[in-house]
Amino acid sequence: MRHDFETGWLRRFPSPLCLPKSVTALQNIAFRRALFIALVFTSAVCFGADKKKSSPEEFIRGVYDFHQPGKDTPDWFGDRRTLSKYFDKELTALFIKDDECAKREQGVCNLDFDPIYDAQDFDKKTINLQIAAVAGQPDLFNVTFTNLGTRTLVYRLTNTPGGWRISDIKYPEALSLKEILSREIK
Repeated sequence: MRHDFETGWLRRFPSPLCLPKSVTALQNIAFRRALFIALVFTSAVCFGADKKKSSPEEFIRGVYDFHQPGKDTPDWFGDRRTLSKYFDKELTALFIKDDECAKREQGVCNLDFDPIYDAQDFDKKTINLQIAAVAGQPDLFNVTFTNLGTRTLVYRLTNTPGGWRISDIKYPEALSLKEILSREIK
């Protein structure tokens, strides 16, 4: 029994990347390298575009999709890598500082509630998530949701080279997240 590669099948149907025999080996390598770089660049542009070009509303919705009560999400408020996907550099550093204090003190330092929900207790599901830009303030967004009651928080976003990041959250009856995390630690 003869296989396709023994019958000359490959000779009749050459690879589309095979160049004419008149092309030198060096030209062939240069062509393939250029093709590879073009494919990598095109892939990076296509697959990276979603994160950097998402709207602020899509970004905030992504935060709530990631951090759902009842979902088995690890404690990410002490994880610099995860924090930096959602918060700007200053807030990330403040979260890390507070987490280090909590570990050192074996208790609560500045943050004693979930900053995304402005709560210590939650239902398993958040409903009626609504995100609206604040008129005349392109970096502020009212975020209203229902989870053990209806709350409206005001998010301040910054558009960074890595995409949108939270630079502060204002709570209805308290200081902002940045103010809370910036307090002098015991």
